[in-house]
Amino acid sequence: MNHNLSKTWSQYEAGKEYKRRIGLYERVRTNERYYRGDQWEGTAEELPKPVFNIIRRMIDYMICTVASGNICISYSDENLPYISSPAKSALMEQGIEAMTKNAAYRWERCKMSNLVFKLLSDAAISGDGAVYCYWDSKAESGQIFSGDIVTALVDSTNIFPADVNTSDIQSQEYIIISGRESVRSLRAQAEEHGVAPDLCKAISPDKEYSLGAGDLAAYELEGDEESKATYLIKFWREDGFVCFEKSTKECVIRRVKTSCRLYPIAFFNWYSTKNSFHGTSPISNIIPNQKFINRAYAMVMKHMTDTAFSKVVYDKSKIPEWTNRVGEAIAAVGGGNIADAVSVVGVGQLQSGYTELIEQAVSMTKELSGVTDSALGNVIPQNTSAIIALQETSRLPLELVRSAFSQCIEDLANIWADMMCVYYPRERLLPYYENGKLSATHADFSIISRNLVKAKVEVGNINNYSDSGTQAVLDKLLEGGHISAIQYLEQLPDGALSGRASLIESLKSTLQINETKKEDVPDEH
Repeated sequence: MNHNLSKTWSQYEAGKEYKRRIGLYERVRTNERYYRGDQWEGTAEELPKPVFNIIRRMIDYMICTVASGNICISYSDENLPYISSPAKSALMEQGIEAMTKNAAYRWERCKMSNLVFKLLSDAAISGDGAVYCYWDSKAESGQIFSGDIVTALVDSTNIFPADVNTSDIQSQEYIIISGRESVRSLRAQAEEHGVAPDLCKAISPDKEYSLGAGDLAAYELEGDEESKATYLIKFWREDGFVCFEKSTKECVIRRVKTSCRLYPIAFFNWYSTKNSFHGTSPISNIIPNQKFINRAYAMVMKHMTDTAFSKVVYDKSKIPEWTNRVGEAIAAVGGGNIADAVSVVGVGQLQSGYTELIEQAVSMTKELSGVTDSALGNVIPQNTSAIIALQETSRLPLELVRSAFSQCIEDLANIWADMMCVYYPRERLLPYYENGKLSATHADFSIISRNLVKAKVEVGNINNYSDSGTQAVLDKLLEGGHISAIQYLEQLPDGALSGRASLIESLKSTLQINETKKEDVPDEH
């Protein structure tokens, strides 16, 4: 393989220039600073610097609202109804069912619940969320087959599309993602893939870290072992199949043509922007309000500090020195009325309505973003049904985000299926959970890979009062005698009662013993 550089780096440089023009890096850094609470940077005013971080409160609510719900991935095949061979159709159905069961296992094994929150946090701060999948040939599988699919996040600032006017990843001519890795690791990878020793040694540290997402990307360890260099991974298609190339500025580390058909990147915008690859963050529009709220409170604090206590004004020609010590006499020079030489200035009065204006700015900012007091739980739950209705209404502005996020997870599931069909041999077992136990089954990927496998994602809604509402209904059913105690316990929400399983088993044993005793009693007739 020719390890000389291709045109990847020139395309990367063009992408950087585009991002510099639209100010993406600085916008993401600013949003990230405000989200974490660093909101007074660059301010030289002689004011207190309080932080009333409504941005974090609002964004955390939005993230949790979009993420709330049980995500269920299932697979189907669009060709299945048209397959005439019953044997082939049965094999297809068996394989599709195995992939669906394995999706739930993979979701847990990849810790996707935690990754989802990070994905949504990235999207809320930068305007975009992106997930990247790659094949780790050294990953342990518990079988004779090594290697597995790894799912990780990638910053949207590190994605460089061929067409900057569309956010559709799969329609791109090429996609480049950048990253930082230690020089030692990059040299080892180059050596492993047959790069000439002189080119391996040519890989050297650089200062490209300033283009990373967030201020802290610019802080790295420096030294022979820790210094990092930028690498690029470019994806493009040849004859319908994905190729990828990993390179540094000095050489190409690896170039491979795969049998995959999908780019291994799932991507979505928080709020889509017309004719732009990158979306819009909800933080960007709130920052001016956050600045006003912080500064307004700072001015109130300064006013109260300067004028909260009364001050004594005295005539120095009659009273040379004033003291506030308790009981100490104050000498006066000359005659006349001492009251004319001393006066007390009272405390300053804050303009009426000023604090109400600040509170209104806070409430209006939250309300216009759909983050109401009922949504945040800042109300007394006297009418549960009304509160639930208000909460559901407040979620409506986030339905577009929820839809885009669901599509991103569906794209991710399709990438999983695409890579499984390529990298999993027929003999490899697919693990899955059944009744809390780990099981495994086969799937004939040689058949599945030739068909149109599609993923479907269903997200169930969860509201704050679902558990309490469920328990209230169960209480009424039990009191009315419509269900037994065992049925009541089995349907209780998770976490409502500790030791529930052992209690159910105990009740079942008692019930079985009582029924046995009844059978042993002789019939008097």
